[in-house]
Amino acid sequence: MMTSTSYLFALIIYWLAGGVGCLLLYQMVFRHLSPMWSGAFTGLVAGLLLAPSYAAADASTLAPALIIGVFNLLFAGGMEAALRPLLLLSFGAVAGAIVGIITVRLSTSRPSQQ
Repeated sequence: MMTSTSYLFALIIYWLAGGVGCLLLYQMVFRHLSPMWSGAFTGLVAGLLLAPSYAAADASTLAPALIIGVFNLLFAGGMEAALRPLLLLSFGAVAGAIVGIITVRLSTSRPSQQ
């Protein structure tokens, strides 16, 4: 069984790896799109990879919502068990896309010259 320190360490490593993966995906694929689309797609992927969820209703630890949703859908109760993680996953994807668009808008805006 994992201790709370090793669990937290593993979760931080996962989030860092997901963030680095999103940056690499942006650099290799999405950078060639328009700024709005590249921000939206990068945020969407980040939301899909980094959204957390509880593995079960009585669980006290978090895991990636993508993994929990797919595993619950396929192996542990079907759509009823996967509904909550998939809702959190869709919320993470939409929130990530919105944050990505806002971030690109703020980073590419130019100050007015007077």
